[in-house]
Amino acid sequence: MKKLLLFSFLILFISSCGSTQSSSEAKPSKKTLKGTWEVTNIRFVGEQGLYKANLFDMADSACFKGSEWVFIPNNGSGKYSINAGSQCEAVATRIHWSFYEPGDGTYQFQFKYVDEKNKPIDSANRGYRSTIDSLEENAMTMRVKTTHEGKEFDVVLSFTKVSQDFAL
Repeated sequence: MKKLLLFSFLILFISSCGSTQSSSEAKPSKKTLKGTWEVTNIRFVGEQGLYKANLFDMADSACFKGSEWVFIPNNGSGKYSINAGSQCEAVATRIHWSFYEPGDGTYQFQFKYVDEKNKPIDSANRGYRSTIDSLEENAMTMRVKTTHEGKEFDVVLSFTKVSQDFAL
């Protein structure tokens, strides 16, 4: 009995010492992304200075604050909408999205602009990728690499889930 108790304790101790993965290391789940999200914060990471970034060949990075993103996991369709503002035009565009694993231990969110039939709009079939820093049930952070006047920096978009519901 003593040996059984010692063996059980040893198994419990070894299993509790196992490594755990943080949300940024774990493979992202399409089901976690399902729903409607809002960009609640934008920040810049790089050398000190004033940054200007046109994201996804669509609009200035500041225009994306408050934008609404919709993700449907079963077929990878979605959309995002930018609200009109003093420096921003209203935009609503459909996307086809997926996750990409570049092999360096990170995961990326990738998408292409598509029409109502989910066919790529760009004749060269170009798309966009951003690194997923974290993806949790109600929060996500993505990092978009960009340059301005020859200086590289990252635009970090923080998302908050608004709803599990989605509509294109």
